[in-house]
Amino acid sequence: MSIKIDLDCIVNGSDNQTNFTTLLLRLIFKADPSNKAKLARGFPNAVHAVDHWHTTGEILDLNQD
Repeated sequence: MSIKIDLDCIVNGSDNQTNFTTLLLRLIFKADPSNKAKLARGFPNAVHAVDHWHTTGEILDLNQD
């Protein structure tokens, strides 16, 4: 599955999903740099997708970790 669908739902409105990836992405959005680095060890694609979106506004189509 792709991270793109869940990230799109979070940033473009319908933020009512409760699956693991959506909750993980929300956590990454809230994480401080230290905790984000820890999350990146286990979920590098998810952290990269959120960081990329923060930088460019573009939603990457990456596989779930």
